[in-house]
Amino acid sequence: MNPPGLWARVLVRALVVAAAGVMALGFLGPGAAVLVAALTSLSFVLLWLRERTAAPPDE
Repeated sequence: MNPPGLWARVLVRALVVAAAGVMALGFLGPGAAVLVAALTSLSFVLLWLRERTAAPPDE
């Protein structure tokens, strides 16, 4: 049902979002950190949606 490595990918993406938020917190402040973390999460969601709605390859 779930593709192999799903939980590893979710964990890595969560770590990337957390790292981006922490770096933005250190450089720009708390408001920017929340914005950076939200935009990073949104990019992963958009990439996932693109993957699900992609047209099948031509054969």
